[in-house]
Amino acid sequence: MTTVAEETNRGGNLGEPSETASIERVFAQIGEISTLPDVALRIMAVAADPASAADDLLETVRSDPSIAMRLMRTVNSSYYALTEKAADLKQAITLLGFEEVRNLALTAHVARLFKTTAGHGRYHRRDLWDHMVATGVVARLIAKTCGKASPQEAYAAGLLHDVGLILIDQQLHKGFCRVVDALSEKAPICEVERRILGFDHAALGEFVARKWNLPETLATAIGEHHAVAQYDGPQQHVVSVVALANFLCHLKGIPSLGVRNVQMPPTRTFDALALGKQQIAQILTQLDEALRAANMMAIAQVP
Repeated sequence: MTTVAEETNRGGNLGEPSETASIERVFAQIGEISTLPDVALRIMAVAADPASAADDLLETVRSDPSIAMRLMRTVNSSYYALTEKAADLKQAITLLGFEEVRNLALTAHVARLFKTTAGHGRYHRRDLWDHMVATGVVARLIAKTCGKASPQEAYAAGLLHDVGLILIDQQLHKGFCRVVDALSEKAPICEVERRILGFDHAALGEFVARKWNLPETLATAIGEHHAVAQYDGPQQHVVSVVALANFLCHLKGIPSLGVRNVQMPPTRTFDALALGKQQIAQILTQLDEALRAANMMAIAQVP
C-alpha cells in the first residue's frame, strides 16, 4: 500500500522514503512551528539560567501578552487553588517558580497548534488536548512518588508526548483520518501510522522537539514513550514515567484518539522506577484527584 508520505512526494527520484526522510518532508510543510516562538525560547533560557532573577523572567513574559494572559488565568484557576489570587505577573511568577512558568509557556504554545479540525469518527480535538494535559499531570504525580525523575520535567514530557499527533492532524489530515479509521484496541497506533503514513507520531514529535532545541530528556521521552520495552538509554526514568502515565490515562478513559489501545508497560518499567505495590497503590489512590486537576488545567488553557 502506498503511504501518505509517498503520495505527497511522487515525482521525485528518491525512491521509497525512509522514516526520517518522510518526517523531514512533512516538517518542511510546517513553517510556523519550525522553531518555538522567540518568547518561549527566551523563557526557557531564563528558566534554565541559575543566575536569572524573577525580574528577568517577568520582562520576558510581559513581551507576549497572550502567554501573560494565559499565565494569569491559569495561576488563578481552580487548578492551583490558591488561598489568595495573584494580582500581577510578578506575584504569579513568584508563586509558580521558573520551571512552572516554562511549562506554562510550552502549554500555551501547544494549545496554539490546535487549529480548525474538530475531530473525525471517535477522535475529538478536545479529547486529545485533555489526554495530553492529563498525561503531564499524571507523569508529575508518578515522578513525585518514585523520586526517579524531576516532576517538572515529567510534566513537560507528558504534556508534549503526543505533539506529533497534533501536527499529523493539522498537516496530513486525510492520512490522519485513515489512521483513526484503522485503529482498534488490538491495533497499536504506531504500527497503524507507519503502515499508512510511513512514520509515527512519536518519531515526528521527537524530530520537532529537537528542532525546538528542547532538552534531551524531553525529546527522548517524546520519541520513546511507545517503545519503553526496548529503550535502555540514559533517559530511561523519564521515558518510563511518561509511558506509565500514558497507560494510566488510557486506562481511566482519557485516550488520545478515542480508542484505548495502549498496553500496560512491562515489568521492567516498574522496576526502573522502583515502584512496588505500596508505591503503585499510592499513585492509584491519588490518580482521580490528579485527573480532576488535569481537567482544570485543560480548561484554563483550552485551545
